[in-house]
Amino acid sequence: MFCLLKFQKDMPRTGEATSSNPRAPHDEVMARDFQAMKKMADLALEGTSEVNRRLKFLKVFISLSPPQYAGNPDEPLEGVEWLKRIKQCFEVSDVPEDLKVGFATYCLTGPAHCWWEFVKRRRDVISITWAEFEELFLNNYFPETTRLAKYDEFLWLTQQNMTIAQLSSKLLELSWYARPNLVSSDKYKAWKFLRALRPSIRTRVAQFSTYDDIVAAALRVEQSLEDSEEESFEEASGAGEKRPRKQYICHHCGEPGHIRPKCPELNSRAF
Repeated sequence: MFCLLKFQKDMPRTGEATSSNPRAPHDEVMARDFQAMKKMADLALEGTSEVNRRLKFLKVFISLSPPQYAGNPDEPLEGVEWLKRIKQCFEVSDVPEDLKVGFATYCLTGPAHCWWEFVKRRRDVISITWAEFEELFLNNYFPETTRLAKYDEFLWLTQQNMTIAQLSSKLLELSWYARPNLVSSDKYKAWKFLRALRPSIRTRVAQFSTYDDIVAAALRVEQSLEDSEEESFEEASGAGEKRPRKQYICHHCGEPGHIRPKCPELNSRAF
């Protein structure tokens, strides 16, 4: 590059057919050759810069141990979880949009890799966007029938034997399968959680309006009910009765005869 610049500096100006510059046509040819060489050098430098850029982000991406995916049509939720994890890696490593598809497909193995090779034969994937790849992937590994089933599960979610913490976690998990315009609204999320609660808890927290406030209030009510039931259960058991007057139902396993703090299933996990 230094030689090229020196050549440009020392080269006489072209286009002046005078006695002091009798080789003007030759100089014009030389000037055009120089410009062509300079352009090639610039492209080479740009190419090197692009490679370094990709390697920089790839190094950070790989350091996060992104999961591989081989493609299992019998377990469609595996594909969804893989996609979620890959997107988390993108967020942490700040991977630019134009590199996401290449990095994600790098993690495809086995049948999933063969699927991507088939896609490349059918369409130009050089300029494919991440949103387009996501749609292609979900259409192939997360069929519409499964999506609708998960969406129905979200719509009809009820607490049943779940704790408040479990219900909140389940609602947030299923929200991924709902319409984005619904779950983005705190008002709707609060209403959905309220409707999913057991009536004994719902009536005591109905005055709250935000999702966080309803969950916090429901946790307090749940604890209060458990403390009350535990006290009542111990009093009835200590009275020597063969069976407590009230048929207690465990809020964890759903079985009668005990309450959640006394649940054998929970106590067995402690050992």
